[in-house]
Amino acid sequence: MDAKEYMAGVFDRASGTYERVGVSFFAPVAEELVRRAAPGPGEHVLDAGCGTGASLVPAAQAVGPTGRVVGLDLAPGMVATATAAIERHGLTQATVLLGDAERAEELLPGERFDVVLAGMMLYFLPDPLAAVRSMTGLLRPGGRLAASLLARSSPVETELLGLVEQALRPYAREAGSAPFHHTLGTPEELTGLLEQGGLSEVRWADVVFEVVVEAGQVWDWLWSAARRAALETIPADQRDEARAALEAALPQDRFVLPRTVRFATGRT
Repeated sequence: MDAKEYMAGVFDRASGTYERVGVSFFAPVAEELVRRAAPGPGEHVLDAGCGTGASLVPAAQAVGPTGRVVGLDLAPGMVATATAAIERHGLTQATVLLGDAERAEELLPGERFDVVLAGMMLYFLPDPLAAVRSMTGLLRPGGRLAASLLARSSPVETELLGLVEQALRPYAREAGSAPFHHTLGTPEELTGLLEQGGLSEVRWADVVFEVVVEAGQVWDWLWSAARRAALETIPADQRDEARAALEAALPQDRFVLPRTVRFATGRT
């Protein structure tokens, strides 16, 4: 199993609880991404790595019934969840496909978009430049791409993840880590990636989102997204014990975590 297939499996298994454990982060980040991309009535939008549809739904609402939004994701569970979301909102202008952002041009031959969204996904890819080039190739002249990444965790979150790692060390290695292939941790790295991918007028901005996690939610929060990959290395018959050990190790009932998200936009 290659790295991309492995990550698709992690997110497939997480799709049932993703952003459903009482901790809100991805939804407001997705709404901000759509706001910065500013799709308008009648425009066509590609949401690459659409996940559960957090960006897909507001993008489809923005383009209206005369527009078109296509979501693309490698995880079948995410595709099913996003499809259910657009059906629940009655968004007939939107559709979701199972597919790889690095092969977007092959999967959507002849299609051209006004906007491409790449929300919180570039650092999971083995070759983010190939993905940006593929997505840029689907933009019309003057089209725009908008990307977001978790740029920086707060000292409070770093401390919390350190506690997670320490408490779960007897059960799993690197339990607090996320399986990023690339950090893209500086503005220069992200803007350089978009420019190499064929975009100009690249601009970036950092926005801080406050995430509140109750002590009893920490395990579920980690389990519901990318850090699930580390928790899955704990044998199934030890997970209840590991969760209890984690909760016993936490020194407080609530954690308020400022998380800095970097947004970048560019044009063809």
